[in-house]
Amino acid sequence: MRKLQTSDLITPALLIDLKRLENNLRSMAEKAEYNGVNLRPHIKTHKCIEIGMKQLEYGAHGVTVSTMEEARVFADAGFDDITYAVPLVPNKFDSVQHVSQKAHLNVLLDNENIVEQLNTFCNRTEISLDVFVKVDCGYPRCGISPEGQAAINFVKRIVEKPHLDFKGILTHAGHSYNATTVDEIKKIARHEQDVMIRFAKALTAESNKLSPEVVSIGSTPTVCFTDTFQEGITEIRPGNYVFFDYTQVALGSCKVKDCALTVVSSVISTNPGRFIIDAGATALSKDLGPTHIEQTPCYGKIFKDYDRVELDSGVLIESLSQEHGKVVYQESASKKYDFGEMVRILPNHSCLTANLSDKYQVVKDDVVLDEWKVHRVRTA
Repeated sequence: MRKLQTSDLITPALLIDLKRLENNLRSMAEKAEYNGVNLRPHIKTHKCIEIGMKQLEYGAHGVTVSTMEEARVFADAGFDDITYAVPLVPNKFDSVQHVSQKAHLNVLLDNENIVEQLNTFCNRTEISLDVFVKVDCGYPRCGISPEGQAAINFVKRIVEKPHLDFKGILTHAGHSYNATTVDEIKKIARHEQDVMIRFAKALTAESNKLSPEVVSIGSTPTVCFTDTFQEGITEIRPGNYVFFDYTQVALGSCKVKDCALTVVSSVISTNPGRFIIDAGATALSKDLGPTHIEQTPCYGKIFKDYDRVELDSGVLIESLSQEHGKVVYQESASKKYDFGEMVRILPNHSCLTANLSDKYQVVKDDVVLDEWKVHRVRTA
């Protein structure tokens, strides 16, 4: 019986190159093991049980999520160690209780008002929770400033609550995505660790009761550009590394050959100077990619030859409507695309692209091996 090929798929379709995916999982797990740090990958990139299970098989210690619905889905699937890495608010208390009955759940705080409310809720529902404090390492987005007595006093408030167990400190160097050079990313990576080690030492110096068991860092760029982690860093939480994408290529975090996620699309119309594909904003997202590095905006890169890992610099995905992508030829164009031809696209942002689809087609050498569900969630 003939095996299903990528050319048999109805487009647009979301593809995972299994060999590249497994190489990425193995490489990050080996880096964590070599450095003696725990890998707690962020599953918001893929939202896929099968990939999460593979991450555990390769040595991950639990997972990180961005929504309570992600936490619920993964807890229901048997994942028993989950960090909800978004500052908690009261309207999620019931969800926290629900998930904590199925799995060990770490929650994240960065606001003083939430401490008493959460402790009261835990008392009323007869649960206790492990708590992380979110630290701002220079992004800035969420997190407390780690400088000064106010930060120490915030941790003290948590430690004093009978139903809250202070677990550690957590940060995210999201500003690494705004860097324009490798040296700049490396500088951000060093600063990320410096901030966390300094704060951990300040807490320990204040009282052993405040000493964080876990010091958690991680963005894919900063982790990729760190060969060795400083003593005192105990956990890393990269997410995008499972797939990578064109933005990571531009940042230098990976090579095109490492990118495991692509969108396959069909040419549905041809005209002089342009052609139209059936991958629009609902397939590729409206992310324009690394415009701070490359001044010509586009909505992903088309492969000239996927097997040879060659992107086509002679075409530009110039604009997207809901279900259409307009691709224009450049002066350097050396290849013409024909009506009905299938093209493979490297997305700018794999996390957003994955969230637009219901399923992955898992492929190896153009043979479709499996279909994995994307657990897209619309509630927090």
